[in-house]
Amino acid sequence: MRKIAVAQVALLNVAVGLAVLPLESTLNRVMITELGFSATLTALLVSLRFLTSPLRVWFGRVSDRHPLLGRRRAPYIALGMLLTAVGLAMTPHAAFAAAEGGAGALLFAVLAFGLFGFGVNMTTPLYFAAVSDQSTEAERPRIVAVMFVALGVAVVIGAGLLGSAVDPYSPEKLVAAVGVLSLIVLGLSALGLVGLEKPGKPTARDDAPTSDWSVIKRLLLDNRQARLFFGYLLLTFIAVDAQEVVLEPYAAAAFDMSAGDTTRLTAVFRTGFLIMLVAGVQVASRRGRGAGARLGMLLAAAGLAIIAATGAVEAAGAFRGGVFLLGLGAGQIAVANLSLMMDMTAEEHAGASLGAWGLAQAVGVGGGTLLGGVWRDLSAMVFGAGLAGYWSVFALEVVALIAAWPLLARLNVARYREHASNVSFQTAASKLAGGE
Repeated sequence: MRKIAVAQVALLNVAVGLAVLPLESTLNRVMITELGFSATLTALLVSLRFLTSPLRVWFGRVSDRHPLLGRRRAPYIALGMLLTAVGLAMTPHAAFAAAEGGAGALLFAVLAFGLFGFGVNMTTPLYFAAVSDQSTEAERPRIVAVMFVALGVAVVIGAGLLGSAVDPYSPEKLVAAVGVLSLIVLGLSALGLVGLEKPGKPTARDDAPTSDWSVIKRLLLDNRQARLFFGYLLLTFIAVDAQEVVLEPYAAAAFDMSAGDTTRLTAVFRTGFLIMLVAGVQVASRRGRGAGARLGMLLAAAGLAIIAATGAVEAAGAFRGGVFLLGLGAGQIAVANLSLMMDMTAEEHAGASLGAWGLAQAVGVGGGTLLGGVWRDLSAMVFGAGLAGYWSVFALEVVALIAAWPLLARLNVARYREHASNVSFQTAASKLAGGE
């Protein structure tokens, strides 16, 4: 893959990461602590972007089949990034409106957070498909590392700047900071898309009897390895992301941290994430994707245990160490998982395959975010006010990591590709039988 193309895909990944940053590090804290939302309602709004995540598979398949202006990925990515930026700019206004109450205000919040999610879901699988289109298997771990090193650096800097911009907190500061960030997202997207994809010959249309959904069913639903991988991805993303909506409120409750301090926890997490991305490439390349993923699971479990334990003894410094360790584990898991996602991709159906793995990520992150909020509220009802509700979320994440371990052991990339090759052969045979 051309170096300039790698840099551009990294910029697109940075743009999406920065767009998500306020929802996962500032807005969730403000909605729960300052605006008095329940963790469940906050999690529902923050995770609305995952309700449209099943469309990732369809977006990928459409981009495979229907180029625009001779390009399969770039035009769809451009539209998705525009929707993402507009939705992001609307989210703080929507949160403040929802806090005032009323059906109209809640509907506005659903629209804003949903529009943001629709754009993210259109964009994300397609720039990974662009990587798959233009790279070899040997190149992919390093490309993934470049993408996420750039993301890690950008988010560490962005979290620090966002924390400073909203501290001391005021609604006006939050609205201004998110508005500026929306413009930055648009600018990075434009830089990432110019010249990323050269015009090419239109891909062959797959008309009936080989329709989009029949190919997706044979490629993914009928493939045991695809089902195993989907389940494994789902569990690991739940394990890493169920704390997203509760970590900052937990820090406020356990250590009396300000909104700026809790926002800067994202920088601590992302620093660990970034360090392990660099080291994780070496593990994935030398020891294999499975070994890298297992190392990440162990580090993440240790980080979650420290995060829970430090709240009981009010050790804020050690708590930050646990957040850092969780970031290390998440970074290692990210390198291994994304390399596996592109390995388990059929060349002829790259958009659909990566759309499916993106769906697993979206359902895992969204389900984990929602589950974390609901689980915290239910646990608080059972165990009473205090930190027990938060601790139960961290324990749930460790259980998800344990459940993912045996699924990883049963994955076989060669068997997945053998099945995918048979799907491609059957598709070609059907087209010939149809007289094409």
